Amino acid sequence: MVSTAYDEPTALSLGPNYRKVWSAAAASNLADGIFWIALPLIAVTLTTEPALVAGVAVAARLPWVFFVLFAGVIADRVDRRKTVRNVQLVRVVVVALLVVLAATDTLSLPLLYVAALGLGIGETFYDTAGMSMMPSIVPRALLSRANSRLYAVEMAANELVGPPLGGLLVAVDIPVALAGSALGYALAAVGLALVVGDFK
Repeated sequence: MVSTAYDEPTALSLGPNYRKVWSAAAASNLADGIFWIALPLIAVTLTTEPALVAGVAVAARLPWVFFVLFAGVIADRVDRRKTVRNVQLVRVVVVALLVVLAATDTLSLPLLYVAALGLGIGETFYDTAGMSMMPSIVPRALLSRANSRLYAVEMAANELVGPPLGGLLVAVDIPVALAGSALGYALAAVGLALVVGDFK
């Protein structure tokens, strides 16, 4: 049975919990947009083989083939808020390690592959658990509006703002681009930690 955490949504507002989830989604997707465009650009600095550069993107998307069903099962059995928060914390750690490796000039292509795979796995858990949280945050009558606003900010941050910002930050410095992504994930984790209620 799904517990609800409705928090006085009104005609003009979907409630404090929704605002926190919306803000976390904006920060997380901005971080995604930065990272996923920075990833192949970083790979180009590590190899001249086009197939190996393309392989980094493949490693990032493989989890959607092999882990998404498992992520759905987990999302149905644990607290979804804790799942999405913990995914963000893991993302912070992984990308922060990449920052250190890049800053010390010890980043290698195999490590980039592992990071891409790890973040891809995290994305399957985050997206699956995050989507299933929404019925616990807003009443059914407001779900369409809540989901459309969430989708809009995710698309804007991930597709419109994040990639050009990521390219710009890579041009400045690779560790700076990675640090920008880590900051976005950290802000998302904070926002999700502030969401109140039981989301099992």
